[in-house]
Amino acid sequence: MVIFEAKNPDKTTYEYLQTTELIDRLNPSGIEISRAIWDTNTNVRHLVEKHGEEILPAVVVNDFIMITGRYPSKEEIRQILHVPDKLIAEECQGCGCCCIQGYECDE
Repeated sequence: MVIFEAKNPDKTTYEYLQTTELIDRLNPSGIEISRAIWDTNTNVRHLVEKHGEEILPAVVVNDFIMITGRYPSKEEIRQILHVPDKLIAEECQGCGCCCIQGYECDE
């Protein structure tokens, strides 16, 4: 899976941070998810030329554009890449919330 993004994506959004956390967790287990700039893929480049950058990010698997305009959810990643539940389950730090790197708990 390759996630094609804008040249300067907003790295402070929940979706971006959640995707980063998933990439960091899954790649060492052999589940390959990478990021790339949109203009490095011909199909994504054509979509951006036609519809503008609002269709980014674009998720591509085996050269097929599967999702546009948003990052994939954990469930979509699990289904598309056949990720075992135990690898995609959230790792909570005991606070009872869904902690991800870069976000603090309200508790």
